[in-house]
This record gives sequence, structure tokens and C-alpha cells, in this order.
Amino acid sequence: MAWPVIAAIAASAASNLAQSYFNDQAQERELEARKQAAEQLRQQGQISDAEYKAVINQINQYYANRGSLGSASDVNKYRAAIEGYNPEDYAADVGDFQYDKTKEDFLNPYYSRIIGDTANQIQHSAAGAGLGRGTGAALNIAKGTAEKSDELYRSAMQDYQDDRNFAYKEYADAIANNQRRLDALRQANEYKIGMQGNLAQDYFNTQDSQMSDVLKAQQDRLAAKQAYSTAIAGLY
Repeated sequence: MAWPVIAAIAASAASNLAQSYFNDQAQERELEARKQAAEQLRQQGQISDAEYKAVINQINQYYANRGSLGSASDVNKYRAAIEGYNPEDYAADVGDFQYDKTKEDFLNPYYSRIIGDTANQIQHSAAGAGLGRGTGAALNIAKGTAEKSDELYRSAMQDYQDDRNFAYKEYADAIANNQRRLDALRQANEYKIGMQGNLAQDYFNTQDSQMSDVLKAQQDRLAAKQAYSTAIAGLY
């Protein structure tokens, strides 16, 4: 083989070796660069973990300092108030109306004497008129005493009705007054239950807000971790 050909072959081989060397060096540099980038992403992820924990602490500290008007105790009180509420406790009940008098209780205690006096007066009047003790006189006496008796009974009945009406009015007034008192107690109790409900609702709202903020931070953290993982995977 001629020396020029051998020299050409040697030069080509040397060139290929040099190119391969430079290629290997470039790949190593690129691989190193990818490793460094991945390490930086991992470090940023660690920083993000620390920042996430700080955010959670800030959220918890905020709600701890903010507080809420209501508490878990108010929730229990509200539940107990609802379970213990009984509308029948606020209905007036004084029993049935009781009245044991009769119209005879109001009849003039001198009824018999009055009837007798009436009969005597009519008889004297009849005698003065010359009627004596005949049939006409007897009829007049019977009629007069009957009218007087009716008058006395009608008066007794009126007194009986007036007294019974007055007793029933006192009974009805007692019911009305008692009901007004119970209505005031019911309104006060319902107002108290409503206030306890507001405290319980405030407690739940605060708990829901805190949980919502924590979940939002967790979701953001998961999204960030996914982004770091995707970025690191893309380097290889």
C-alpha cells in the first residue's frame, strides 16, 4: 500500500477519534447540566415544602388569633336547647272552669216571709175593699204571691248569671294573663335559642373557612410538586 493512502487512512481515523471524544465530552457536559438543573429543582421543591409548612402555620395562627364568637360548647348548647324545646310548655292550662253555685244560692233568704207578707197585704187590701175571704180574694192573693215569687226568682236568676259571668271573666282573665306571661317566656327562650344558633353558625363558618384555606394550600402544594416532578422528568 502506498504511503499516501496509509497517511489518509490514519488522518481519517484520527479525525473520527477526535470527533468521538468531543461528542462524548458534549454529552457529559449536557448530562452534568441536566443533573445540576434537576438538583436545583429538587432544592426548590424542598424550599417549597418549607414554605408550605409556613403557610399552614400562618393559616392556623391567623384563625387562632382571630377566634370566633362561637365555640364547640355553643354547638352543644344549641343542640340541647332545640331538643329540649316543647311548645306545650308555653300553653296556659289552668283546668276547666269550675262554678258550683245555683240560683237558689241567690234567692232572697227572706223569700218565705216576703211571700207571706205579700199575701197578708193583698188580703188586707181585699178586706178594705169589702171582698173579704171569697173566691175573688183568694185569686188575688194567689196571683199576687205568684207575681212576687216570680219577681224574686227572676232577681235571683239575674244575680246568679251576673255572679257566674264575673267568675268566668276572672277565670278567662287568669288564663289570658298566664298566657301572656308564657308568651313572654317563649319569646325570650326562642330569642336565646336563636342567639345560640348564631354562635354555633359562627363557629361552623370559622371552621369551614379555616378548612377551606388549608385545603387550598394543600392543592397548591400538590400542583407545585407535580410541576417539579414533570420538570425533572423532562430533563432525562
